[in-house]
Amino acid sequence: MKKIISCIKGTGGALFAKLFLATILVATYSCSNETIEEEGLIETDNEISYGAKDSPVVGGVFVIQSLRSGRTLSVKDASNSNRANLETRAKNTNTKSTHRQWEIIATSNGYVRFKGVDSGKSIQTGNVTSNGSNVNIFAYDKKDWQEWKINSLGNNLYSIENRHSGKMLRALNNGNGSNVNVWAWKNWNTQKFYFHRVDGGSTTPPPSGGGGGTANSIIGGGWKLNGYSGNLNVGSSNNGLSYADDASKGESHFFFEKNGYAAFRTYPGNPTSGGSSNPRSELRELINGGSNYWNGNTNTEHSMKWRFRIEDLPPSGKLAFGQIHERDDKFDDVIRVQVQGNSGQNSGNVDLRILGYVTEEIEGSGKTIDFDMKMDTEYYFELAMKNGVVSLYNLNNSGNRTRTLFRSVDIGNADENYFKAGCYLQSTSSSDKNSNVYGQVLIKNLRVSPDN
Repeated sequence: MKKIISCIKGTGGALFAKLFLATILVATYSCSNETIEEEGLIETDNEISYGAKDSPVVGGVFVIQSLRSGRTLSVKDASNSNRANLETRAKNTNTKSTHRQWEIIATSNGYVRFKGVDSGKSIQTGNVTSNGSNVNIFAYDKKDWQEWKINSLGNNLYSIENRHSGKMLRALNNGNGSNVNVWAWKNWNTQKFYFHRVDGGSTTPPPSGGGGGTANSIIGGGWKLNGYSGNLNVGSSNNGLSYADDASKGESHFFFEKNGYAAFRTYPGNPTSGGSSNPRSELRELINGGSNYWNGNTNTEHSMKWRFRIEDLPPSGKLAFGQIHERDDKFDDVIRVQVQGNSGQNSGNVDLRILGYVTEEIEGSGKTIDFDMKMDTEYYFELAMKNGVVSLYNLNNSGNRTRTLFRSVDIGNADENYFKAGCYLQSTSSSDKNSNVYGQVLIKNLRVSPDN
């Protein structure tokens, strides 16, 4: 305010001063060739709860808070759509609202992207460079306007610089729903941000070169993704989606990178393939480059190893995360490895269950395994088949078998098989079609042997 008053000294008119002060709340002025930022209604630090301030690190999930208003970066209307607008909303930095949480993922040369935990989409400007260019979210496509550099300003404050334009992220005004754009660096408080970590974990600073990855790069080749196309709109017909037997592997609301894992998310109202009432976002093993099969009755052992975390359960409390499928309807799901807990459960103990032909047809019902299974905990499993016998193993960190969790009898002539992994909801009820309670599974280190 002192700087602004000094600009009008010597203008020689009380009327001018009155007019200037009357409009200062809504205008931007230039004084001696220096742009003065419109400050709006001043909020002092003791009116804003900044909470614990953390260093932004690659792999961490953060709420990003404007110094100026104390409000946090949010997606308008909690939308998961491409080009959904970025705005500031609320001052609670310990929020569980995932549309206000952002994962920092390294790209290259010290730049990062900010991926929405809820949408899987990244903060971007689009192919523009001018002051005032709007900011929104979009599926990550390795564009430099989707990448940012985090610059330390000291005292746990940071500016966020767009790689394409070189301009800084700027959170306008003070109220809920205030817009976010980019502007050349002016040392304004609207261009300064605090980071508040909401996922715990390491506080190791980000590397200078980056590394990062996408869900597709984490999984690697040799897989077809069964998922969806269209814009997610929970509660609409089929949640606004179409089932896709060979879906795009770009970052999306159902397949995205999270903390070094490929995340698979499925809502109960999503569409599914013919003959099933259970929606899924899952991978199908490709064999010899296509939708072929391997013979599970030979002396060659076929196996799939994968690390996984079960993060969220759907309304039924049941989801499958690993399978062997057979082309013949007699066998269908040779085996489904799944968990069973409570609706919307995201912590605590759950049951590890074996279902499909190996238990439901041969033993007459599904089977619960005596295993200490917990939500949001990493496990390393191996699913194998040889000479008609299906086995499930628990592995140590080196990938060696430490315990046989399940072994079937010889199930017969299942000779056209393939592996599946992801998030396959079970016991989906029509009464849950409008529910926003989803199932979510994280997977990495997914490997099959022999590698076809």
